[in-house]
Amino acid sequence: MSEPIRVLMIEDDPLQLWLGVHILKGAGDIAVTTARDGLEGLEHAWSHRPHVILLDLILPGISGLELLRRYRAEGGKARVLVVTKAVGEAVSREALALGADFVLFKPVQWREVLDRIRFLSGGLARQYEDLLERMGARPQSLGLRQAARCAALLGEGRCELLKQAYVEAAAPDRTTPGSVSKNIERLIHGLHTQNSLLYQQLMGPQATGAPPTNKDFLWALARAVRIPL
Repeated sequence: MSEPIRVLMIEDDPLQLWLGVHILKGAGDIAVTTARDGLEGLEHAWSHRPHVILLDLILPGISGLELLRRYRAEGGKARVLVVTKAVGEAVSREALALGADFVLFKPVQWREVLDRIRFLSGGLARQYEDLLERMGARPQSLGLRQAARCAALLGEGRCELLKQAYVEAAAPDRTTPGSVSKNIERLIHGLHTQNSLLYQQLMGPQATGAPPTNKDFLWALARAVRIPL
């Protein structure tokens, strides 16, 4: 089983904090630590070493923006997802300039919050890797990792076109989008030949006959984590 995603939720509203903790713990792949003010949040950011910080901006002690400034200035590497009711383009620009990775405005859709957390931590890609391994893909293979990255990019909405996903997926391996396409094509051919029950559930009628295209396979995979097989 993969290591859970460590999330630090910094929120002073008791109802929002309770709701967030309830939803995050219920996701099954997330471990949550909480803080109710900016100074406590900054301390926990160092002591608990979260993968993702879920940060409100309006906090007692020090503000979320000041927390973010100090954390990044001292070398803090956790991904930061700002969730705030301080609406406005200027707020968003300032948070991003100080080192936030993404900004959401309250009220939020918690499905989107979960997806953002998984994407920022790499957790969504890990779920796709697990699914591919269960279909029979060789663990840690290049095609598996790149297919999982592409599916995460498509499923999370960061890329709308497959070519864009290839470019993003190629960067960590310092390879080319064309190589990513070929690696994924080989992965699909291997899975199609094995034709496991899980692969059949994923591809439906396309599990028979010729192997599916990269596009058909990756979009099916992208949907699979949202609609468990």
